[in-house]
Amino acid sequence: MKTKNKRSFEVIYEDREIIAVTKKSGLLTIATAKDDRHTLYHYVRDYLNRKKQMVFVVHRLDRDTSGIVLFAKTPYMKEDLQDAFASADVDRYYEAIVRENIPEGKYFEVRQYLAFDENSGKVYVTHNPNEGKEAITLIKAHQRNKIGTVLDIKILTGRRNQIRIALESLGLTLIGDKKYAEDKSRRMFLNEYEIDLPDYLKVREHNFSVKPLWLSEKE
Repeated sequence: MKTKNKRSFEVIYEDREIIAVTKKSGLLTIATAKDDRHTLYHYVRDYLNRKKQMVFVVHRLDRDTSGIVLFAKTPYMKEDLQDAFASADVDRYYEAIVRENIPEGKYFEVRQYLAFDENSGKVYVTHNPNEGKEAITLIKAHQRNKIGTVLDIKILTGRRNQIRIALESLGLTLIGDKKYAEDKSRRMFLNEYEIDLPDYLKVREHNFSVKPLWLSEKE
């Protein structure tokens, strides 16, 4: 059952080992050198501390991306979940809106090697497999709305800024992506609406999902 929380997140699932919450756009998942308090982790930790439970980071979303984030409540579950994410065994589904008009049903498969530049703070595409990490992004165009084309996206790997780089490399403008698309809209239209864990994980629940914000139909 979903539980609303005044501290910028909503619990969509919780048991003794896992908690799944939704993060709002504009909120950091974990601390940076500039902000170590106002983060999703900080708020979830406070929530679980009141129940005398622990919390461990498993994965993260970019500050401007909204959607589902999983946390572990035990160190053992943290290791199991992180191993599954690192092995690309977790299916993750996103929705996005780009400014361009794309025919409904058009499909893109983007395979890249991504590396991070500490000086610029940006991810870039490299053709040297030894320099970067493989990123695989599957993109399908859905309906048009008043501001652009809604995309349904599945990532087979979880790399930093992966979807934003994939869209930028296709010449598409992710609405609200100031970092790569230089789009000045108030929020970034990128949202993670579903996470599927592999069957081999010994957990009570394997699927975590919320109703998409912009996709009118989910095939």
